[in-house]
Parts: sequence; C-alpha cells; structure tokens
Amino acid sequence: METNLKTVERRLLWLSHWMIHHANHIRPKVDGIKVGGHQASSASMVSIMTALYYGVLRPCDRVAVKPHAAPVFHAMQYLMGNTKVEKLKAYRGLGGAQSYPSRTKDDDDVGFSTGSIGLGVAITSFASLIQDYIRAKPGERARGRAG
Repeated sequence: METNLKTVERRLLWLSHWMIHHANHIRPKVDGIKVGGHQASSASMVSIMTALYYGVLRPCDRVAVKPHAAPVFHAMQYLMGNTKVEKLKAYRGLGGAQSYPSRTKDDDDVGFSTGSIGLGVAITSFASLIQDYIRAKPGERARGRAG
C-alpha cells in the first residue's frame, strides 16, 4: 500500500515532467525552437522535496530550490493551491512559471531566488550565518542593531 507522501511524490513527478513536455512539444511556438527543461534533475529531487515540503518545513523556513528542479517546485505550488494551471502551461514562457524559482518573477512562495549561477549555496550560507549571529546576540536584536 502506498503512503500519502508516495502518492504526492508520484503526482509531483508526473506534473513536473508534463510541464517540460508541454513546453517543448504541445505549446505552440512561432520559431519552433525547443524550450528545454530538466526532467532528470527534477526526478533526482522529487523525493527530497516531497519529504521536505510536506513533512519537515515550518512556515518560517526558507529554502533555496535547486534551479533545475524548478518544475517540481512549481508543481508543488499547484498541488497546494498556490498557483494556477495556466502558469504551468506557460512554463519557461511569457507570464509562466520561471525556469529558476524567483522571488520577484514568480507568484509562488520562493524562499531564495537561485538562478543559474550557483547563488543558492552562497545566499543560504550567508542567511544561516546571519541567523546564527542574531540568535547568539538576543540583546542586540531587541535594541534593533542586528542588521
């Protein structure tokens, strides 16, 4: 018998792969150029992201999603009711879900914009250091000098 998380994981995997397939083979393209996408990268992260988002994260937690796993992130947002199917259909297109989760370009709750230049590792490490610093100096935070 399949667990609830396994069911969600299978749906996320299917939907994330559908987004990429739709962008490349179904959605009309004027120039006929392939849109791209990273099905293998999504598949490699779907179990981790399912466990993290549906079993571990608290509302205050922030995550830098591996950029090539953006389809899983967007599929997850759809299943949670945070985005519309039109955004998925327009993946990597004008007005669609972004190819890399973006705090400014996506409607979804993106913890950190990651992009394609390895920013995710740097920004999460820095955010962690700052969080630890603030926790170590509670008096500083109370007086407004933490930042």
